[in-house]
Amino acid sequence: MMKFRTLKPMIYGGVSYEVDAEVDIQEKSVIKSCLERGLIAEINGKNEKSEESIEIENTEEIDKKDTKNKKK
Repeated sequence: MMKFRTLKPMIYGGVSYEVDAEVDIQEKSVIKSCLERGLIAEINGKNEKSEESIEIENTEEIDKKDTKNKKK
């Protein structure tokens, strides 16, 4: 079991977590998915990103999707 800090509001295991709440996640696939989507960060700081870098990544993802949609 690993402890993470939520970066965005989320629901896990039927429990609602607000931003900066501590959540224990057991499944590795869920951890990977949540990290990729910027929902959580490791409390020990290994995977923590600043809010600014997360917003930039999200903006880049949206831009990529918009570009793909325009090409169709």
